[in-house]
Amino acid sequence: MWTVPPLKDVLASLENPEAPIGMRMRAAYFAKQMFTDNKDDAEKTEAILKVLGTQVMNKAHGSLLRHEFAYVLGQMQTPRACQILEELLQKEDDCVMVRHEAAEALGAIGAPGSVKVLKTVYEDFTGKLDELADTCKLAYNRIEQQQNPDESDSIAVGCACMLAPYNSVDPADADPKHDGFSTKDLGNLLLDSSEDLLERYRAMFSLRNRGGKDAVLELCRALVEDKSSPLLRHEVAFVLGQMQHPCSIDALETSLARVEEHVMVRHESAEALGAIDVASSEEWNRIESILKHYQQDAKLEVAESCIVALDAADYWGHSNTAEDEEEESTVPTFGQQKNTDPSVDMRKHVLDQHFNVQAAA
Repeated sequence: MWTVPPLKDVLASLENPEAPIGMRMRAAYFAKQMFTDNKDDAEKTEAILKVLGTQVMNKAHGSLLRHEFAYVLGQMQTPRACQILEELLQKEDDCVMVRHEAAEALGAIGAPGSVKVLKTVYEDFTGKLDELADTCKLAYNRIEQQQNPDESDSIAVGCACMLAPYNSVDPADADPKHDGFSTKDLGNLLLDSSEDLLERYRAMFSLRNRGGKDAVLELCRALVEDKSSPLLRHEVAFVLGQMQHPCSIDALETSLARVEEHVMVRHESAEALGAIDVASSEEWNRIESILKHYQQDAKLEVAESCIVALDAADYWGHSNTAEDEEEESTVPTFGQQKNTDPSVDMRKHVLDQHFNVQAAA
């Protein structure tokens, strides 16, 4: 059976940039869950925060892992992580994908003290790095709305990564007025580059919460047809990873194949492919073939995303039962770790944690 490694082993893995990327990625999510499970244990939570806070700044890990560390810090939703995330956001010589994730994480934490930094970076990088500037705007809008919930009837919107774990029956992050929109109308709103980005995000979340093949296809249309915002396209890929519908495979493959596409869109498309809830071995074989091909991609972040999505190693050496050992593969691939409620077994849903998917009650 899948066994949780001790905290000291998890932290040691996070501190070792030479460890396999799959090991470090899994360790990040073990650490995230351990932080949640031990919120009243100051010694353990401080140890986790210290290691993640140090390693998110360590460029030896590469941009993909560092961006994932920033994401995990945001999901912990502790203001104690804000100082390091604000410092990371302001590092102009750092990778935009990592800085973007730091901004998202600050929005997820929701500390009012972060608004000033977010607004400064927004003002400084609008027209220069719009994907970063727009992330900051989404983040500070969310924080300000949380602080003044009665000032607007609209729902605060930020990256899906900022929101509560995905549940398609919970419309808290969608605009209620969209209930009267057709799925096609929501897709058109999502693709309308003349609309404010916040409104387009609301349309995206409304489609996500509506669910079903038609909604997925509208999201796929946006992923492959939008030319206005890599930030939006990356978030569409993220949402498709949450929905896990096989009819998104074509669009995600198209997005991943575009070598001219922004790296954070391609990397998110790769991880979304790994999360698809396949109905047949043929579908998984197709996804596996796609991901194996792009393991050789010239963009390291893309290649590593594919490696992680396919990863099936038990790095901490825990044995399986004799019955399990008779199976062809006793450890699920990273991309197959889905459909498990985190309260039951957090060890088997690393991509579900990345996409904030939780099993419906």
